Amino acid sequence: MIPNIFHFIFFTDEGSEFIRFPLVHYLAIKSAYVLNKPEKIYFYLNYEPEGEWWDKIKPCLEVINIEPPSEIFGNQLMHFAHKSDVLRLKLLIEKGGIYMDLDTICKRPFENLLKYNFVIGKQGRFRKKFCNGIIMSEKNSEFANLWFEQYKTFRSKGKDKYWAEHSSKISYILSKKYPSLLHIVPSDYFHYPLYYPFHLKKLFEKCIDYKNAYCHHLWEGGSWNKYLKNLTQEYIKKVDTTYNIIARKFL
Repeated sequence: MIPNIFHFIFFTDEGSEFIRFPLVHYLAIKSAYVLNKPEKIYFYLNYEPEGEWWDKIKPCLEVINIEPPSEIFGNQLMHFAHKSDVLRLKLLIEKGGIYMDLDTICKRPFENLLKYNFVIGKQGRFRKKFCNGIIMSEKNSEFANLWFEQYKTFRSKGKDKYWAEHSSKISYILSKKYPSLLHIVPSDYFHYPLYYPFHLKKLFEKCIDYKNAYCHHLWEGGSWNKYLKNLTQEYIKKVDTTYNIIARKFL
């Protein structure tokens, strides 16, 4: 039911440090490309990045210049994260496929998850929330449409108490009302280890094989400065960590 096409979104300010496309973003796309053999990878951007890793991955992509959405149902979108949240749902409704954040890495193919009409992963074993960093959907899925409609009540102004209301909490509430419309996977399929410092050490300092993982979410907000900003292929090749052992296959 879910088409084997991928969507990545790259929104940034002109002059941002992310204009220099980092190795970790290259590996997110390259791992998806190698393991899943997608029919197409769409890459949506407002400013085109630069650098050797962008030059290497660009031939694998269909690059689409797009202006980040500024509002949804009349409600202003002030943060790039929320603009991306809205766009990813819209794209999945229009095209279907697999959305992934750029701070991810694939470990094994998603093939046996594509039989469902909508797939999302838990964020933590006991939390009443999902994570929208990886979403899979058939075209025009009923659950995606229901979720999108909930943005009529969007009210976050940035990093406030409503920051994750529509991206993770409302989808969980909808899943309780409409359980037949989606397939929920455990947190260790997509989003484990979590973003706590002692969890990030499991990804970037320890060497652990998480048997159930289809991919890992790297939680760039907490891991960027310490682990990802200055990541090099030499370090990935030489030092055994959970992330590096997966990543070196795609260099």
